Amino acid sequence: MQTTIWRHCAVGMFVMGVAAPLAAQQPPNDPSPVVLPAHHYDLPATLITAAQIEAHKKKMIAAKDDDVPMNMVKAGGGGDKHQAGVSVVNRNKGQKNPNYAVHDDVAEVYYVLEGKGHMKLGGKISDWKRRPVSAGNGRGSAGTTAVGARDVTIAKGDVLIIPAGTPHKWEDAEEFTSYVVVRIDPDGVAPLMELGTAKFTDPN
Repeated sequence: MQTTIWRHCAVGMFVMGVAAPLAAQQPPNDPSPVVLPAHHYDLPATLITAAQIEAHKKKMIAAKDDDVPMNMVKAGGGGDKHQAGVSVVNRNKGQKNPNYAVHDDVAEVYYVLEGKGHMKLGGKISDWKRRPVSAGNGRGSAGTTAVGARDVTIAKGDVLIIPAGTPHKWEDAEEFTSYVVVRIDPDGVAPLMELGTAKFTDPN
């Protein structure tokens, strides 16, 4: 009985000995106010359903468009410029792009809906030229050669993050490939766009 009591006391002392230093390491509560100045707390959330994405994709195919924004909304945070948008991009089998793109301010996240293709990412473009401002990506550059770019294959279910300033080029599509692009626009360079207002090219 005495041995059991001693063991319980020893364990309790050990736990207290460990817990005390850990408690001492806990940082104090954040003294910031609950609501920070110049921040948004009233922006609506945006749901884009799989059915809406599929319908958008089919309209793009009918119009022979390959990159059409679905929406661009205010993203909140500490300023009025922060935005986030969603586009759909389609690549036909065998489709190639001779040019790299570099976006000065806008980062992209790809989610592959279907298909498989190849891209070149990174490196340093040796023949940079400023390109016209894009409605989806704002200011940027283009070129045909990027020294040190790496080959990357993307396929259904993959996610690819391309930071602003990173050269990227669609190299080839093994089969029809479609992906959603989430565009992160901290400086508000792309125009705002409500869901359901996309314009498609008239194929006639």
